[in-house]
Amino acid sequence: MSEQEILLGSGNLSLGVVANVATATETEIAAALTEVGAISGGATLTYTPTFKEIKSANYGTLASFLTDEQVTFTSGILNWNLKNLENFSAGAYSEDETAGTRRIGIGGLKNIPINYLRFEHTKPNGKKLTVNVFKAQSQNGFALNFDNENETIIDAQFLALAVPGKTDGTLVEIIEEI
Repeated sequence: MSEQEILLGSGNLSLGVVANVATATETEIAAALTEVGAISGGATLTYTPTFKEIKSANYGTLASFLTDEQVTFTSGILNWNLKNLENFSAGAYSEDETAGTRRIGIGGLKNIPINYLRFEHTKPNGKKLTVNVFKAQSQNGFALNFDNENETIIDAQFLALAVPGKTDGTLVEIIEEI
């Protein structure tokens, strides 16, 4: 198993639910996305392929076949609102304007949302590098550390799920302006 890691630096992270990712237009995707918050520590896209090797006793490796691929996107989210925790958990968010409160109940709902994830990094020359994870699901949970000395950061990690029907990359795309 080998791993290819791309450090993206800082940028804007957006999430949203896109109805039919395989056929959605850029206008539909952009309308569904909401910026999650400021990023701390940059972002990392990791691609991990798994291979099955066919070996002979006398010649060594004769062939190698790709059997699995995994893409993860990791970023620290510095400023956030309570509603964003719905994107990372089996949680239900609500607001009570009469009481002046916001609430998220976490656990027992059995489903963690599947989001379209977009990360946009602006290079020093002003051109953009955009990472689109078509179906991203947070599967590592989160920790909220409330400390007088340091800011609270959510270390969010998303696993890319395959999009049946896409023929030009089913997990992630990276678009670079040149």
